Amino acid sequence: MNRQTKFGICAGVSLIALVSGGFSAIAQESQDNPAANADDDRVLDSVVVTGFRNSLAEALDVKRNASGVVDAIVAEDIAAFPDLNLAESLQRISGVSIDRVGGEGRQITVRGLGADFTRIRINGMEALATTGASDSSGGSNRGRGFDFNTFASDLFNEIRVSKTTSAAQEEGSLGATVDLLTAQPFDYDSGLTAAGSAQMGYNDLSEETSPRLAGLLSYQNPEGNFGALLSAAYSDRTILEEGFSTVRWQDGNFRSVNGAACPAGPDCASIDTNSLVYHPRIPRYGRLTHEQERLGLTGSIQFRPTDRTTVSLDGLYSQFDGTRQEEYLEVFFRSQEGSIDVTNPVINTSNNTLESGTFTISPNANGTHPIRSEARFDKLTTDFTQVTLNVDHEFTDSLRGNFLVGTVESEFDNPVQTTIFFDAIGEVTGYTYDFSQGSQTPAIDFGSLDVTDPSQFAFTEFRDRPQSVSNSFDTVAGTLEYDLNDTLTLSGGVSFKQFEFSTTEARRESTFGSSVCGLPGVTCPVGATGLPITADILSPVMGFGSGLGASGIDTSWISPNVAAAAALIGVYGIPGAVQAGNTRSVKEEDLGGFAQLDFETQLGTIPVRGNAGVRYVETTVTSTGSVSGTTVTVDRSYEDTLPSLNLTFEMTEDFYIRLGAAKVMARPSLGNLTPGGALDSFNGPPFRYNSGNPGLDPFRAKAYDASFEWYFSEEGLLALSVFHKDVDSFFTRSTTTEVPFSQTGLPASLPPASSPLFNLIQAGGDPLVEIAQVSNGGSASLQGFELAYQQPFTFLPAPFDNFGFQGNYTYVDSDEILGFSPNAYNATLYYEDDRLSARISAAYRDAYQTNAPNAAGRDERGYDATTNLDFASSYKLTDSIDVTFEAINLTDEFEQQIFDTADLVNVYHHTGREFLFGVRYKY
Repeated sequence: MNRQTKFGICAGVSLIALVSGGFSAIAQESQDNPAANADDDRVLDSVVVTGFRNSLAEALDVKRNASGVVDAIVAEDIAAFPDLNLAESLQRISGVSIDRVGGEGRQITVRGLGADFTRIRINGMEALATTGASDSSGGSNRGRGFDFNTFASDLFNEIRVSKTTSAAQEEGSLGATVDLLTAQPFDYDSGLTAAGSAQMGYNDLSEETSPRLAGLLSYQNPEGNFGALLSAAYSDRTILEEGFSTVRWQDGNFRSVNGAACPAGPDCASIDTNSLVYHPRIPRYGRLTHEQERLGLTGSIQFRPTDRTTVSLDGLYSQFDGTRQEEYLEVFFRSQEGSIDVTNPVINTSNNTLESGTFTISPNANGTHPIRSEARFDKLTTDFTQVTLNVDHEFTDSLRGNFLVGTVESEFDNPVQTTIFFDAIGEVTGYTYDFSQGSQTPAIDFGSLDVTDPSQFAFTEFRDRPQSVSNSFDTVAGTLEYDLNDTLTLSGGVSFKQFEFSTTEARRESTFGSSVCGLPGVTCPVGATGLPITADILSPVMGFGSGLGASGIDTSWISPNVAAAAALIGVYGIPGAVQAGNTRSVKEEDLGGFAQLDFETQLGTIPVRGNAGVRYVETTVTSTGSVSGTTVTVDRSYEDTLPSLNLTFEMTEDFYIRLGAAKVMARPSLGNLTPGGALDSFNGPPFRYNSGNPGLDPFRAKAYDASFEWYFSEEGLLALSVFHKDVDSFFTRSTTTEVPFSQTGLPASLPPASSPLFNLIQAGGDPLVEIAQVSNGGSASLQGFELAYQQPFTFLPAPFDNFGFQGNYTYVDSDEILGFSPNAYNATLYYEDDRLSARISAAYRDAYQTNAPNAAGRDERGYDATTNLDFASSYKLTDSIDVTFEAINLTDEFEQQIFDTADLVNVYHHTGREFLFGVRYKY
């Protein structure tokens, strides 16, 4: 059955069911359809508070009335979300940690499971937005993880995180389902509602200002049967990111040690590849300049043809435009130790590293040089568009229905990803690095090389790798609910969802090679390995290192003007060679249905409510990729039956016990579904060829949850939640096979020019390649608990009765799963009176692994622990006007990626503090 047929059947059945009793409905909301109810009063009736405290009270109301384990964040006021970034808000919820890029949240981890395992819905419909980042921060997002930094938080007025599931909730998540809700006109009173805000930000590292604007206009007629709303948000942000990085660590065979040629020299064995003494692969200081512009628009039209029908048409558009300039002064020790002499090496025996030394560095045989000034420039655009139609209908007092149809598309384009290299000329003596006084910020001296003199460098190489990622969902769903009696409600429904993913990448340097002198139309001076550097292709780095805490380093150096250098050699006129590993697609069609019984009953004198049900879904997958230059498409399908049970015991009026059990599933990672593969040409030999597997089964797990919640006051909560997941099919690598490159069947042109594998093949070698394929592996388990406490301190004497606290702690444990912090906490101390609102928030997460150690116990990768401290405040000048002040990253927390079990520095960058002054108006 093709897509159009399935889509048409589901749409037809759903619409017929809704209109057969007449086109009349009433808006109706539940945990499993949070996009709907405009009439719900989210504020506790007995609580009259405003601002941040009101936001907490409304969120507590959502949690208390939910059937499962749910947490929420609610806007403080009209178009006023508590944080500037959605991910920053989500980290305030217990069990949620975030990953940052360029100083702001990008993706989330929920209860130890990363972004690929968490499903995001916008206005009730699944969505996926992606963007790009530097290579060390994950590069282009080609997975299922949602990039929250593509949106302004002002576009949304509520977030809900469902940590347990029900049959009525669509499948696809092991961690949580996150619902993002935009404003609708029936959320507000009749008449005209308007709000706006303007802020100006200042960053103390970039010393740049950044404007932010947001506004909302809503109208509802006096009869309450028609409304329209429009909101917009805009921001323009400039951020500097500075620091030191190594691109990991390795051992190697140097040309000589202490004046004696290797391998015969007496000191060579102390730091060769058998010694396991590591040195940084590419020690470098660098500056990244992020220019980011966001525009977001939402629109909503709601009408009630009769008092039994509500129709909602919602649209969301977001555009994220950015550029990123990366500038590094570096030495490529990686795979080039044969061109380097070492004298006076000092070994740190506590971490088995070459802590310091003096080096003589010669040009490579191919004309490049290990000492380089590298600059990379990226243009990044994400266009996100979503439209949903939601119809709620009450056929009778006992029978209700809901119909949802929608489409969403995210288009990420990285049309320019150009890298220019200026290489040192001739032999450089006296280069030194020394980690003894700073393990994250070593002293580095370039010896005989003047890094500010263009005549000592040549323009030698380039790269350009344009790429794109496209994701889209088409969804149609219909549900019916029937009240069997006052305590039992039977519901059921069908849904069809089509997801399409595609990604492309081309490499211009793979067409004629990356050497500038080898390009058509480029003539280098006789005997030169590159073009001379002139003023028009220069853009020097100056004033580097503010707040870095480094000494004995260069604060200025020559750096390429990427646009001018690319134009000089005609980069963008060179046709790009297709990068097979990143040119692929996946299409999934999911046809599902569910039946669920919601109930309220008594167990003795204890009220019990909950739901029990089962969901069935068939998934058909079409995966396309490239194998040795040939496009291959593979089809397969699988099915899942997913029972679930949620119980809430109201032990007293204020103490609840919730229990949940369910079978859950998450579909395989998109990168693993390709029938093609990806070759790592830089780390080896043996080099690694990772092949995908379109026959993979989904992640399947059994989830068990228990929550103990004491609502000791109308705004107070003390809660303990415990969780356990047994994953039946966790992915591992199958047994690998090592063969010479000539036996892999891969074309010799596949490795990028100037990569170590390319150089070995061009020199006549046949290096070993390790071939591995993803396969469904053994089981894994994950368990943990959350503690949450929330309370306004109204019991204290004035003025302390205006203070309050919200905090949580999460512990997660797993022997098999990576990517989570074992310990994490969030804490907010706030003050709220009639005019002044202020709060300070801290978010901590432990160090965590992203790659496990190898068989020798080395090469582990991960992130160090972080603590982020933020402040926000507002003062009410009139009933309509507030002035605001916010401070982000008060301690200028560094991002530190670490390598090896010795926690060696991989990335150590900071982005400075950001201060925002603003005004907010509402009518």
